[in-house]
Amino acid sequence: MEFTWGPDSPPPSIEEHSKAKLTVLRRYLRAYFDRLNISPNRDEFKLDLVDGFAGGGQFTDRSGIVSGTPLVMLEEIEAARKRLNDNDRRKPLNFNCKCYFVDKNRDHVEHLRKVLRDHGYDDAESEFLSVRTGAFEDEIDGILASIKRRQPIAGRAIFLLDQTGFSQVRLGLIARIFEELASAEVILTFAADVLLNHLAETPGIIRSVQPLQLGDRQIRELIDYRNQVGGRALMQRTLRNHIRLFTMADFDTPFFIKPENSRRALWFVHLSKHPTARDVMIQIHWDTQNTFEHYGPGGIGMLGMDGIKDPATLPVFNFKEADARKLQKQLLEDLPRVLHGLVAEGPITVDAIRFKLANMTAAPFSTLDKVIIELVREREFDVLNPNEKERNAKVLKRLSPTDRIQLHPMSLIPGFSRKK
Repeated sequence: MEFTWGPDSPPPSIEEHSKAKLTVLRRYLRAYFDRLNISPNRDEFKLDLVDGFAGGGQFTDRSGIVSGTPLVMLEEIEAARKRLNDNDRRKPLNFNCKCYFVDKNRDHVEHLRKVLRDHGYDDAESEFLSVRTGAFEDEIDGILASIKRRQPIAGRAIFLLDQTGFSQVRLGLIARIFEELASAEVILTFAADVLLNHLAETPGIIRSVQPLQLGDRQIRELIDYRNQVGGRALMQRTLRNHIRLFTMADFDTPFFIKPENSRRALWFVHLSKHPTARDVMIQIHWDTQNTFEHYGPGGIGMLGMDGIKDPATLPVFNFKEADARKLQKQLLEDLPRVLHGLVAEGPITVDAIRFKLANMTAAPFSTLDKVIIELVREREFDVLNPNEKERNAKVLKRLSPTDRIQLHPMSLIPGFSRKK
């Protein structure tokens, strides 16, 4: 659905998908601020937030006015400033954040400017806020230049590209973001159902998907999937690696956002170059139950084609408590084999294990660590601290990123079998 705002008209009514996206964005920003500002010694936090399809800033629902993505960003910056400075810090934490709100529709921008003024924000170009009328691809040069002036080294930025269809964001632009900004993240949405249902080998459709950089073979594959059971799962796996590899993003969470009372599915893709960012987002998936789903298992290789050899029997993974129990059981079966391969030539750090496994499972790092600790207690692996001293498995409760995992000597004995 494409929303419309007018300069003097009331905000449009919000739909369930948009409400779900707003909830996820708000929770992610909150967790992001907290995770990156743990150190009490930090005195300044710089971040640039970009909304490439900002809209008019507000919606309506039965309860009244609902903040759109621009207000969510501004509200969470202010909430974090208060929350983190009230946390017995040794020194005040200065939030040096700038927001860029872009929309090509002039009426939408005028409505947004009014909303910002009503909430006490100066809508003029300033050190902390930039509202721009234009297409995202036309504004990206100036935005990237501004971010690099503000953050020549860190390049910490979050881009929200919440397009209404599937063809408005060029993957080449996302690749450029990751190439030019060291710590960028991109949240990208796709109308998955529309893409799957309307794809055809016609000149018009092929032109419309050009921004996705799909080749003829990939388009034919997606068309073939349309009439198959499990078409969404097949589409997800086909596009997932293509997007991550083309954009040069190292990590992703490519799951469908599907509110409980909605029949439609929207593809919600988070791309980043850092495993910690991916871990924060995957934890939000678990915290926001009844919002995300995945077709297939949640264990190691959950996004591989091997997991959907029979699409007709695919389970639906919903990030609920039952899925968490099933996931942990799967990891206890899958992880020993994977870890054996990783540590075969010598100990490897927990941080390196997380880096290797982040894209392969729906498990947050806390769950991976919990399973590794259980395997250590079963004498399949040992944990060494940075000083090469073995940690006591009986009292081990938490892993450090610098801990190193190695094979337990018993696991090398022929016929060894860990306890069930």
